[in-house]
Amino acid sequence: MGEKQHFLKGALVLSIAGAISKILGAVYRIPLARLLGGEGMGLYQMAYPIYTTILALATAGVPVAISVLVSRKETEGYTGDSRKIFRVSLLILFVLGLVLTLIVMQSAQFIADYILKDSRAYYPIFAVAPAIFFAGMMAVFRGYFQGHQSMVPTAVSQVIEQLFRVTAVLILAFMLFPRGLEYAAAGATFGAVVGGIAGLAVLGIYYFCSKKAEGKSGKELKYTGTGSLDLAREMVRLAVPVSFGAVVLPLVQMLDAVIVPGRLMAIGYTTSHATELYGQLAGMAAVLISLPTIFTIAIATSLVPAVSEALALNNGGLLNQRLNNGFRAGAMISFPCAAGLYILAFQICDLLYATAEAGIPLEPLAFSCIVLAGFQISSAGLQGIGRPEIAMRNLVVTGVLKVIFNYTLTSVPALNVKGAAVGTVLAFLMGACLNIIYLKKLTGVEYESGRLFKIALVTAAMAVGVKVSYQVLAGADINSHVCTLLAIIVGVGIYGLLLLLVRELDLKLIKKLLKGM
Repeated sequence: MGEKQHFLKGALVLSIAGAISKILGAVYRIPLARLLGGEGMGLYQMAYPIYTTILALATAGVPVAISVLVSRKETEGYTGDSRKIFRVSLLILFVLGLVLTLIVMQSAQFIADYILKDSRAYYPIFAVAPAIFFAGMMAVFRGYFQGHQSMVPTAVSQVIEQLFRVTAVLILAFMLFPRGLEYAAAGATFGAVVGGIAGLAVLGIYYFCSKKAEGKSGKELKYTGTGSLDLAREMVRLAVPVSFGAVVLPLVQMLDAVIVPGRLMAIGYTTSHATELYGQLAGMAAVLISLPTIFTIAIATSLVPAVSEALALNNGGLLNQRLNNGFRAGAMISFPCAAGLYILAFQICDLLYATAEAGIPLEPLAFSCIVLAGFQISSAGLQGIGRPEIAMRNLVVTGVLKVIFNYTLTSVPALNVKGAAVGTVLAFLMGACLNIIYLKKLTGVEYESGRLFKIALVTAAMAVGVKVSYQVLAGADINSHVCTLLAIIVGVGIYGLLLLLVRELDLKLIKKLLKGM
């Protein structure tokens, strides 16, 4: 298998693991939403952005930094240094994770009372805090394995972590529900702690097995003589910019938890109804949008080294080809997802959550599938050419615009919660445009807009097919849920067939990748 296919195989492994994890992550929300309702989901959703914000700030850049350093040292033959990087990183994240966990636990009451303005949020915030420690430790192990170009430990740990998390969420929420919504939401957030312990255990087993195998091989460890402190500084220097970039979205989500219910209350909604609407937006509609990002994030992850390699080879044609392949793959996934979620917004929400009104924010939010894909892939292109600071800056601009749009548009009575959804789409549209313009300016890439237009036409044909098939089935007095499922199947069939007809689906490459796994 060639280098390109070897890399794509790693990306495919992560995509499959990501898909399983995301499906589990979406599926558990269905019974959870049915148990807790909109208000309970609102409390659950208020705590999670706080956890993800702190986690992103502390750990998001760690796997990237460690994988870069380990990969560099292994390529140079200094295997001892890569082990040293792992150990020093583990120590840093152990201390940092412990400190942050204690800070969140101590601040939980203040955050609930004065920031979220709902004292019930104290319990879910306090319960999720220990997950920060375990997630930080996992980030070190995953970075180490990725540096060795071994994606399987990361993939397996992701699936096991999510499996344990989902199971714990449902069991604990159900057990604590009789005590009140706040306790049930706390039980649900504690699932992240259970998942973290399970994921870390899996990575630990892989690490000790790999260490044992290396010991048997009798391979001598070589060192450059660089001190642990210098290696730690290098790791932090690489991790900090990525972490600051990654913290923007969770921070914006945390602000949304304050802004959206607050603006809804300002235009006359009660606290309970505002929390319920926010739960429908963030805990139901946004979850469906996150599903296609499993694949677009995997494409973006695989694009970074592919672009970097093309740049190192000084091959403009290869660079152009790889960037366009990334955008094309992103379009093939995001376009039909956006169309399907828009056309069947109410039906899908009724099918999954028994809350058809969650389709109100989902309709406009559906288009964020496309702009998010464009933003992620263009950011990966900028990172690949060694300009991650531009992607980070544009992400900050996007975050600021999202806050402004959400605050302004949610205050419009005619839009209410739909305003927050429209604000998200507009903000990421502008962010993606900024990235794409900078990428063109720095690389001279010629975007294949004709091929993207072709995929858009195929998507439009699919959308018509889905709409017509649903109406025909519903007219035949078939159950609405069955109609929805059948219309989705029809849509997938139409889309796949049309992609083959216009020669945008490469079956040969897919077969090669599957054989190589």
